[in-house]
Amino acid sequence: MDEILSKIKEQQPTFSNALNKIAGFFFSDPKIFAVSSAKEAGYKIGVSETSIIRFCQKLGYEGYGELQQDVQSRIFEKSSLSVYVSQKESQDDSIKSTMARDLENIKKLMENSSEENLTEAVKRLSRSERTLVTGAGPSSSMAAWFSFALDMVCGNTRVFFPDHDNILLRINELNENSVFVAFTFHRYNKGTILSAKTAKEKGSFVIGITDHRFSPISEVADLLLPVELGIKSSLDSAPAVFSLMNSIVFAISSQNPEFIQERMKLLDTANARDFFI
Repeated sequence: MDEILSKIKEQQPTFSNALNKIAGFFFSDPKIFAVSSAKEAGYKIGVSETSIIRFCQKLGYEGYGELQQDVQSRIFEKSSLSVYVSQKESQDDSIKSTMARDLENIKKLMENSSEENLTEAVKRLSRSERTLVTGAGPSSSMAAWFSFALDMVCGNTRVFFPDHDNILLRINELNENSVFVAFTFHRYNKGTILSAKTAKEKGSFVIGITDHRFSPISEVADLLLPVELGIKSSLDSAPAVFSLMNSIVFAISSQNPEFIQERMKLLDTANARDFFI
């Protein structure tokens, strides 16, 4: 599958909006192209059948059938089509079984994550003079939690929502000593990508947390932390993402325990107690 993804990555600068939309779906769920006709794939993605065929030709295939055969051979070399189709039907939907699947996803993320990249993320965030965290749609909850936790252990952290905040004011607060963290999962929000590009133009170091190493933010990010679980829904990915965030925050706090103690003292002041039960 990596070979097909590399072809898409190589051709993406020449893609139209429709082809980029198809690419986004391919990154998140290539199985669509293995089990659907060109017309069905176009309907599911929201583009024309002609755009699907043009996408295939851009990648060097004669038509959709050739791409579909290539995708099928790569996807189903380890599991049969019948297993894939029946997977959801046979899945245990009990609460504890769902928790067990979450644990498996966290374990998969742990095994696939680069220790070097995680260490670099901790270093950059620890040294950042100002950190801006953003995410839209389902990613907004991730951005909100991460910014809150980072501000607790680092200070100088703010969450930025493209649909609500003033992009010019927030981005102009950044410089070469800042870090911009972008959460972007399928479907990828254009505002998040644009904000990351603008932050990079200001000299900020951009960290992208996303569902695939070839997602649109990969073109912008200086450091990419992909959460590649083979899951299309960001809701299903969320437990693993929150585990990743929590681990980064814990690593940062462990490096500067004195600063954390001072931050905690602020919460124990008399005025602070007036706000809590």
